[in-house]
Amino acid sequence: MEEMSSMERVTAVLNHKIPDRVPVIFWALTIGAREAGIKMFEYSTDGKKMAEGQLNYLRRYGVDAVIPASGIAELAEMFGTKTKYYDTMYDTPAIGETVVKKPDDWEKLELSITPGISASLEATSIIREETNNEVPVMGTVVSPLTLATWVRGMTETIRDTRKNPDELHKGLSIITDIERDIVNAQISLGTEIFFMPITRASRDLFTDKQYKEFGIPYDLKVLESLKSNYVIGHVCGNYPMLDTIIERYPLSAVNWWDRGTKYSLKDGRDMKERYNSKVVLVGGLDQNKTLIMGTPKDVENEARDAIEQVAIDGEFILCGGCELSAITPPENIFAAVETAKRYGKYPIGWIV
Repeated sequence: MEEMSSMERVTAVLNHKIPDRVPVIFWALTIGAREAGIKMFEYSTDGKKMAEGQLNYLRRYGVDAVIPASGIAELAEMFGTKTKYYDTMYDTPAIGETVVKKPDDWEKLELSITPGISASLEATSIIREETNNEVPVMGTVVSPLTLATWVRGMTETIRDTRKNPDELHKGLSIITDIERDIVNAQISLGTEIFFMPITRASRDLFTDKQYKEFGIPYDLKVLESLKSNYVIGHVCGNYPMLDTIIERYPLSAVNWWDRGTKYSLKDGRDMKERYNSKVVLVGGLDQNKTLIMGTPKDVENEARDAIEQVAIDGEFILCGGCELSAITPPENIFAAVETAKRYGKYPIGWIV
């Protein structure tokens, strides 16, 4: 098969077609600061520098997608939170102060155009122009309940599901409307593929009943605005509601920590069959252990194992189970890409 561009490769998989080889993508956000050789504050708030970091990362490793963003603090700051930056190129910005201090504050949420969001949008435009649309420049859209825990705090949001549900619903409705506006802004720049953290769909945090009331309805409303686009959902936690997500959500693909939770890639494949779902599986690499602490050979073995497990039908993208840490050794990123090139050629089993 003729070699594809990264855009052709990734969209082939998301359209349930066989690509030339297994694509490799990572949720590589803050690693862009390292690749640009600058501190995190500069990377997070300057669109040109963010684009430089992401382009350096793309060209150095040969991955199949980039995400111009710096993490959760950037997204929460749109709603008025305060961000804490560290004086390094490795530490992820943190939410330093929440904005919803009491239940009545939920209905006061509003959108602010912050330096972080402006930087992401500018970087998206620069990268798209530089790559001539041959590489997916992914957008970000977040589950409203996930965002709620960022602007209020996890413990307080969980408490509000029981003690202040009406106020929480008001906040979730506002967040949902703002999220739809953010989606439209990214689509106007030509964004076709979105990364969607659905990180509170986890039985570690919420019961199925709670998520059915406070999570699913708002997630589906956001997804309605993305009908013509590809969306890769990311689920967190040791007990992710993977079955619910695969059964009920109109996602193009789903990613979770398959190497560290109760659900393996094979479990994901079984759920696809059970629910007659065409969702693409994304994962295979342990971002906390193998990619950071393992050797390139360890990465190769894990990547090859994932490919052999579930890539045979073409509906698989090699990825970590969460964000690619800025301390990940470069040689391990190279190993992941090279393994896909060697063992992920279609038909699977043809080694080059």
